[in-house]
Amino acid sequence: MEFSFGNIFTKAYWKETVIPFAKKHWIIIVAVLTAISVAHTIWYFSYSHPLSTIVDDFFKATKVKGSTRNYSRWYKLGYLVAAFLGSKSFFFSLIGTTILIAEFNFQFLFKNLFVDEGRKGKFFYFIVLVFFYFFIFVILLTSFGIKAEPLGLHTFITNIWIGFSVIYSVIQYVSESHKRLRELAVQKTKVELSALKAQINPHFLFNVLNNLYGTAIVEDSPKTAEGIQQLSSIMRHVVEGTKNERISAEKEVQFLYDFIELNKMRIPKRDNIKIKINIDYDEQPTQIAPLLVIPYIENAFKYGISITQESFIEIDFNIENQKLHFLCRNSIIKQFDKLEVGTSTGLENTRRRLTLNYPHRHTLKISNKNNIFEVVLDVDLK
Repeated sequence: MEFSFGNIFTKAYWKETVIPFAKKHWIIIVAVLTAISVAHTIWYFSYSHPLSTIVDDFFKATKVKGSTRNYSRWYKLGYLVAAFLGSKSFFFSLIGTTILIAEFNFQFLFKNLFVDEGRKGKFFYFIVLVFFYFFIFVILLTSFGIKAEPLGLHTFITNIWIGFSVIYSVIQYVSESHKRLRELAVQKTKVELSALKAQINPHFLFNVLNNLYGTAIVEDSPKTAEGIQQLSSIMRHVVEGTKNERISAEKEVQFLYDFIELNKMRIPKRDNIKIKINIDYDEQPTQIAPLLVIPYIENAFKYGISITQESFIEIDFNIENQKLHFLCRNSIIKQFDKLEVGTSTGLENTRRRLTLNYPHRHTLKISNKNNIFEVVLDVDLK
């Protein structure tokens, strides 16, 4: 929707423009508002109502009634709340900094250590958290001054920041996990529906392929028989892949081999076409999301080979110690440049599958330079 002063007060403008913008840039918005609040708070308690004066007033009041040691923490907290009510910006500063610290903790510490690194990560996360707690404690104690220590303001703020950060991180992680599971369920349903629409009757097709395989053997056509057998194996794997979220790495490796060999059968052997394939698996039992790298391989054979021009495909698929490393490089034939738009959906779906199946456990780099398309993927399959 185009901007105009008349549109500002319309419901559609807020729904289509303002709300999406706020959702996308909410951290920046909170950071700016917090910076303004903190600046005002510092000014207020440095010049307008100095913190030292508030502390002196507290001591004067308690000297009349008795020693400050006789007053409970709740009394001191109540006194602090009453004193700081004079600066409304203090509460905005406290809320803003709490949210920013909690988001920082979730994005950079909780996810990277507690979630992704197993038991060692959890241990180091708590070590970092303890260090962070005392670091904030000392900084606040220094900022407020030793004189203000009896009021416990530094302890109060430190507990709020760290406590809320932990609670916020757990809630965010649970929320994201539930969202990811829902998206996986929806995606699985869509894949199953697409497969059902695409297949007439898998068993009928398998029987036909088996009959053709037998005929090819009888007629002494080993290459044709091998191709039919590979096609049958591929179809069975695809049907099985639409029903399961994970499949054994051994089956996936065999499927990749059959898929690549079947594609190579249709390509003539010429000097201008260079195909280098390396598939390696250490046979350590592990599971993998099915058909994960097929869109990249299919893309390479579809747009990387030319009968007349210099062209190449290089594929390296390696699973070792339950870690997948995949490299796919291919030339980009100019006559197919316009067709590349058609592959964007498949490649984007694959990127989404990686995010859903292996969150924070994969790295994907895609480049398109100098007429060479390259995909480098690393996945932790544990």
